[in-house]
Amino acid sequence: MSSVVPQPITAAMRPEEITARSGSSFTTAFVCLDRARREGMTAIYAFCRVADDAVDEAGDAATGRAHLQFWRAELAAVANGKGATPVGQALQTAMQRFGVEVRPLLDLLDGVEMDLAPHAFADEAELRCYCYRVASAVGLACLPVLGVIGAEATRFADALGKALQFTNILRDLRFDAGLGRCYVPQTWLAETGVERAWLDGSGPSAVYAPGGPVAALCARLAQKASGEFAAARVVLRLLPRRQRRALAPARIMGAIYGDLLRRLVQRGGDLRSPRMRVPRPKKAWLALLVLAGVNA
Repeated sequence: MSSVVPQPITAAMRPEEITARSGSSFTTAFVCLDRARREGMTAIYAFCRVADDAVDEAGDAATGRAHLQFWRAELAAVANGKGATPVGQALQTAMQRFGVEVRPLLDLLDGVEMDLAPHAFADEAELRCYCYRVASAVGLACLPVLGVIGAEATRFADALGKALQFTNILRDLRFDAGLGRCYVPQTWLAETGVERAWLDGSGPSAVYAPGGPVAALCARLAQKASGEFAAARVVLRLLPRRQRRALAPARIMGAIYGDLLRRLVQRGGDLRSPRMRVPRPKKAWLALLVLAGVNA
């Protein structure tokens, strides 16, 4: 039997196809961009999706690592002007047009690879490292496409990325538990009295009640997300007006995820409720508010 691992299915797909099938909030955030910048952001988003899919759709850890190695090799080829896949070639164009850097995308691959051997993080420092790799690094890769550079812009992307990822983790506690994943630090589980097994929603009813241990854990995640959103807003106000306008796609993402976080806070610790989403009409409305200068 051959031991050769086939290429990921996504290796043959165009960035537009990958983005269209995702249904992500990112597509809402692209509406305010001109064609060249929209293509650059689509290329980065498509690379993020194929990196996630390399792990989530691999079937086993060995195949997942092989697929991630495929994308690492493609990223190295892109950096040398020799991208071979549609996603790689689109990234290559973004690098040539806007100066998109390879390093944040390598950090992303390191982050998603952590999901091939999932374990509960020991403490908040480990969790924040993961959030940087899978979320903040993506924001850093996007900054050149948006035409925004500098230390404050980097701080904004870092804080917003962590805010989005903390919110994702809170929303997907039960879903991730079903996959054998737990992103909650062991110190937090111990301090709130939550058993890891309860995160799949199968624990005693009392633990999910208002004021119960799971509600306390969810409140801690929400607090961390809120803190990062606040930090991003503080830095945003320090940026020149032109850069604040250029960051409209990131601000739209922040508004959508801020609304998602509000819904999750209302949910409390009831992990057995349906997976929380922001309806499409509300996403569109939030995008309009940002573009009108109402939201920051």
